[in-house]
Amino acid sequence: MKHSKKIFAALICSVISVSAFAQKTYVLRQNYPTGYKYDFSINSDQIINQKIDGHEIHLTQNIGTDYTFDITDGHNGEKDVKVTYNKIFMKSVAMGTTMTYNSDEQDSTKKNPFSGLKGASFFMTVTPNGGIKTVAGIDKMLDNMAAKMSNDTSEVKQIKNELSKQFSTDVVKQTMESSFKIYPGKQVKIGDSWTVDTKLQMSMPIETLTQYTLKEVKDGIAILSVKGTLLSKGSFEVMGNQMETDLQGTNSGETSLDIKTGIVLNSHLRIELYGKMKSMGKDIDFEMQGINKIVGKEVN
Repeated sequence: MKHSKKIFAALICSVISVSAFAQKTYVLRQNYPTGYKYDFSINSDQIINQKIDGHEIHLTQNIGTDYTFDITDGHNGEKDVKVTYNKIFMKSVAMGTTMTYNSDEQDSTKKNPFSGLKGASFFMTVTPNGGIKTVAGIDKMLDNMAAKMSNDTSEVKQIKNELSKQFSTDVVKQTMESSFKIYPGKQVKIGDSWTVDTKLQMSMPIETLTQYTLKEVKDGIAILSVKGTLLSKGSFEVMGNQMETDLQGTNSGETSLDIKTGIVLNSHLRIELYGKMKSMGKDIDFEMQGINKIVGKEVN
């Protein structure tokens, strides 16, 4: 009888132990340590198919940006970060024509809109959920970029005006949030899900509603499964042409982050976007498939 009681007690303890483990919660948040530096490489590969008046246009693009985040200060969970562009490049191939821009190419005799970005920097304050509270230093950054690209005063002003469309405070804020605003804002356990709504206006306006699920935790690294929807409905300008979009799509994949710091270590997402666009009164059938990747690492 005593032996049976011991077995029963052991089973109860085992069940309690398993239950406690299953219910273990984790805090996933931005917790960048002050004084540290991190490099992030963000890369996007895209295949775009368009049909205009029965004519098909196939386009491939590769766009990449390398940043350094210097964590300069912290207060109430928020962190001040100096962001420096180490490299930005783009390669576009369409109808047999290849166009390449690279910030590493510093030849002043060539028109290169990325040449002024190498070494350019701005400042931002990041909240615990990965949102961007403030962005500062953009105007000064644009002045420095434009000055590197021309010695002509009137041309510098024109260059800055064009750059401000791609690197305005709002665009920079949205770009950073689209990559790093991923945290739940509450304690979660394996199997829990949460949603994050972000907006991005680069070439076209895109709103993303993404569901993250804590899939696994191993050796201090959290693995998140990602599944979301994309919506692009609005107008934008490309090379002086007004465009309208009515697109929808999906994003899916995985993201891994360091639980202690919240740093994104690796992210691999598949993007699909399809629907209609309109330009100069013409309807355009649009379809895009892409892979977005982020790799982060400490550089101290």
